[in-house]
Amino acid sequence: MFGAVNALFSALAFAAIIYTIFLQRKELALQRQELAFTRAELEGQKLQLVAQNEVLRIQNFENTFFQLIKLLNDIISSIDLQDSGGNVTSGRDCFNAFFTRLKVSYFKAKKDNPQVDEQQVATIAYENFYKRHQGEIAHYFSTLYNIIKFVHGSEIKNKKFYTNLVRAQLSNQELLILFYNCVTPLGSEKFKPLIENYALLKMLPTQYLFAAADHASMYLNSAYGRAEQSVE
Repeated sequence: MFGAVNALFSALAFAAIIYTIFLQRKELALQRQELAFTRAELEGQKLQLVAQNEVLRIQNFENTFFQLIKLLNDIISSIDLQDSGGNVTSGRDCFNAFFTRLKVSYFKAKKDNPQVDEQQVATIAYENFYKRHQGEIAHYFSTLYNIIKFVHGSEIKNKKFYTNLVRAQLSNQELLILFYNCVTPLGSEKFKPLIENYALLKMLPTQYLFAAADHASMYLNSAYGRAEQSVE
């Protein structure tokens, strides 16, 4: 009888152990499921935080970018010129007068320096023009350069979208004067590579260059938004 009772208790103990193991396995499965949900939730929060940081980064970039654009427009609005007759030109219209005066400077330099090439003539002409109008345009070109430099140095993804916005602000005369500014030492080292990288001369009316065929070649094709020709 005692042997039968011991066998019964052993069987019950063994069943209890099996049941306990079953409960532990079920609990572990629930814990794994809960852990998976927690991980998924944390991953979702992480992705949400990354997205929020990206939005904040873009907002901070754009706030600075559009403040710089406003500064550039304020500088343009503050420019004024007075001709020999006492007539005053102000704002963006001044660039028409600037380009006319630069053109006069170019043909004078060409006449006075018949032995030098077009690059040198353009440089002499612009440097003479710049000495005369440095007070009006130095701040303008410094600000324009720093806007493009700011975009270039940022971590923003679509940089050309923003440099295209800058380019859209520029009149034909501004583009033409920018062209000659950056073939001289004033802009050739730092600004010119950015112009070529972001196709800032894409809308340049090249027919108004002082010597269109010779001068256009002073920049890479990329400055005009064209692919570079391969050399065979």
